[in-house]
Amino acid sequence: MSNEFEMILAQEQSVVRKSDAGEKIQGTLVLTDKRLLFISADKEEELDMQFGDGLSRRSGILRFADVEDLNHIPNSPKNLSIPMNSIVFVSGSEGIIHPPSLKVNWNENGKGRHVEFSEEIIGGRKKDLRDWAKVIDSLRSGKMQIHRPQNPIPSKDTLEGKILQILGDMQDKGVFTIEEEVETTFGIDLDPDQVESACQKLVSDGLVDVIPDPSGDKFFRKRSPLGEDDLSS
Repeated sequence: MSNEFEMILAQEQSVVRKSDAGEKIQGTLVLTDKRLLFISADKEEELDMQFGDGLSRRSGILRFADVEDLNHIPNSPKNLSIPMNSIVFVSGSEGIIHPPSLKVNWNENGKGRHVEFSEEIIGGRKKDLRDWAKVIDSLRSGKMQIHRPQNPIPSKDTLEGKILQILGDMQDKGVFTIEEEVETTFGIDLDPDQVESACQKLVSDGLVDVIPDPSGDKFFRKRSPLGEDDLSS
């Protein structure tokens, strides 16, 4: 089935879920306008981030799946796809000791199923898996409207289209990071001025937002279809 009209709304990297056999599986959680996806990790990198408040910090090994195109998700029995219309209950919680978690009950082939996801690396963000529960509940009940782009999405043959794909993980990225990722992914050579000009075009088209940083650097983030309920902040 083609995912041409399926829109990615949010991603959360380094999430853990327990398999039916009790095995802990690391991966990336993806929310679209049609389903909730868990894709088992196939990449890892060391993580050591200090946030602007001087207190919050993330460190450790980030294990994740790089999800840029829903049509190219590797097949794995560890993956999970939950259609939005099959979800019967969703809740989020955070205990004093336990990290934020998301619990989902859904029907599959006439049988009830249950899964719990938890964040492996926490801190430094305003939104967590507890907030996912509120958004999913609003989406499945039809109370939340998705903000769809008014301007056409640029073709992947254009630099703007390539940058928009790189920004599909909904993370803040500077010009040099975007340049490096586009060059690596598509095997082309760019210069920072080209990249910044293309980013500004995406901003003017309402597809990307400029994110201010205390350092004075300029960062770009793909505009969230969830509006004020953006889960990537």
